[in-house]
Amino acid sequence: MKILSKEFQVKTKSRFESIDITDLVQESIKGVNEGVAYVIVKHTTCAITINEAERGLMSDYIEWAKKLVPPEGEFRHNTIDNNGHAHVISSIIGNSRVVPITGGTLDLGTWQRIILLEFDGPRTRTVLVKVMGE
Repeated sequence: MKILSKEFQVKTKSRFESIDITDLVQESIKGVNEGVAYVIVKHTTCAITINEAERGLMSDYIEWAKKLVPPEGEFRHNTIDNNGHAHVISSIIGNSRVVPITGGTLDLGTWQRIILLEFDGPRTRTVLVKVMGE
């Protein structure tokens, strides 16, 4: 079994943003034909999800996250840093996903994409892809 690790950077442009990182993850799995890819964003104020990357939905993810955990809400953490909302919504959504690899390709459904959700940008985010397989 091979175990490979690859990191890449994603530069976000605004405080809230959704970015399709599927192609970057696909590049990171080169050399493995069958296995799994563990994708984690190494930060506490953004998240990783798998869903459709349709333009309207890409906006909906952010708008509904803001409704679920309003940035103007009261967060004890904001006495340290004004991003308590980002920590909470990131914890709810999660910072990682596991994706099967079949035939050297991420084995996602027809419309599924891997999406980074930014809640405290703009920042440079580090994504780690740990691949296990043959």
